[in-house]
Amino acid sequence: MDKLLSVIIPVYNVEKYISKCLRSILDGEAGEPAGVEVIIVDDGSTDKSGRIADGFAQKYPCVRVIHKQNAGVAAARNTGISSAQGKWLYFVDSDDWMAKNGIRDICEAVRNHPDADVIFMEAYYHIGQKQSEWVHFSESEDLTDLTDIRRLQGGILYAPVWKRTSNDPMGAPWDKVYRRDFLESNQLMFCEHLKVLDDMVFNFEVMGAAQKVCCTKIKPYHYRRFVAESITNTYKPDRVLQDRVVWEHLFSLKVWRGGHTEILKRAMMCRVIKSFSICCRLCFFNKENRKCFRDKMMYAKQVMNSEPYHTAFWSVRLSDLEWKLKIVALAGRLKSVWMLYFLHIAWEAVRKC
Repeated sequence: MDKLLSVIIPVYNVEKYISKCLRSILDGEAGEPAGVEVIIVDDGSTDKSGRIADGFAQKYPCVRVIHKQNAGVAAARNTGISSAQGKWLYFVDSDDWMAKNGIRDICEAVRNHPDADVIFMEAYYHIGQKQSEWVHFSESEDLTDLTDIRRLQGGILYAPVWKRTSNDPMGAPWDKVYRRDFLESNQLMFCEHLKVLDDMVFNFEVMGAAQKVCCTKIKPYHYRRFVAESITNTYKPDRVLQDRVVWEHLFSLKVWRGGHTEILKRAMMCRVIKSFSICCRLCFFNKENRKCFRDKMMYAKQVMNSEPYHTAFWSVRLSDLEWKLKIVALAGRLKSVWMLYFLHIAWEAVRKC
């Protein structure tokens, strides 16, 4: 029998966090949430994560666990999509947790917007003990005008392009709920060949196909934003190559050949510059990079002068960029790798404060 909502949770080596995540979904609603199935995809965990998930499945009939060989988070989410019976799909990261009655609020939202393709939500995020709000919208609204949807699609690549309220990133899947038959009819899945930004690409493609998008102010989710020890801060020597696969995929999409593309092109140039800035932190100047300083600088300059970065530096509107990225773009135009290096040093000092 079809369910109202399928909650899909990819799991890989999160024994420290998974119990809190699952309890927030199952125990936080006074027992099993009605009309909801929880699909846990154990992506080849080597710790106790899979066994913990199995324990919840034994206790709650609404929980299913799929154990599979490790293939990455995109493949795990696709496994969940293929197995789902819910009319709506919702993705949860296993190191985060739901707000009290969060699943109930999502179910109410999909009942209130049955003809939406995608429903956007907001969230809370946590850095250590500090909680803040993850905000996208000034008010709830339904978007059916293609121009509005294209601007929101641009916001998936680079949030400030949305310009309705906060600049919190919009590429994650956990602040959205998707109508399953909409995804199926448009053959929308996560790109398993992408090693980075696969969630951003998925949502960009989703928005390219959407005809009605509902923006809500509910905050059903708590996002754990890691800091120093995070995978998002570790040395990635091949990050530039991984990004290039993303650019190749994005530029191959049909959306660039239709109308309303100007805002998407602007967003894309901003995204390329943002990713170049991330490469400064994760690749070129990362403290774990053992190359000599001269080689680090030469590689950064080589990438700076290559495509699509060179085009982005010169074609981006500086007014579209956040202050830090304005400096990155100016450094690119001046071909000054030293300017980038000193910006990186200053920014890392600020991050540690």
